[in-house]
Amino acid sequence: MSSHRFQFLTLNRSVYEGMLWHARAESPLECCGLLAGVIREDGVGEVRLRYPLINALASPIEFESEPKTHLSADRDIRRQGWDVLAIYHSHPTSDPAPSKKDLERSWSDDVVNIIVSLATSPPTVRGWWLSAEGYREAAWTIRQE
Repeated sequence: MSSHRFQFLTLNRSVYEGMLWHARAESPLECCGLLAGVIREDGVGEVRLRYPLINALASPIEFESEPKTHLSADRDIRRQGWDVLAIYHSHPTSDPAPSKKDLERSWSDDVVNIIVSLATSPPTVRGWWLSAEGYREAAWTIRQE
């Protein structure tokens, strides 16, 4: 039994396509961003909005969100009464599996980590629960708008 705040993540097609666009636009560097929304009573995290962030490291192999854009996103998320449900980032040339750095810099055990791999066409997208012990795949889907 998992102790996460929600068990399943849903996002609409426009949020999904926005992540792919962001990954392609930043390539060959990694992109990063937040997905925010509500946790429904049935244990589903429903993403309402994507918050693209700036990768302060401007690196093709790692990311760190730039503090000012991250703070601005956090403020808006709180103002809406939402929760951060997921963080996303891209792997421009590698598989959509968490890297050692991704595990070391895990933001929270309570958010899904979505990785967009541009190593395939179309991009491959996978979600993960990260923890100090390792990682496991997260269940998610794209819902109709």
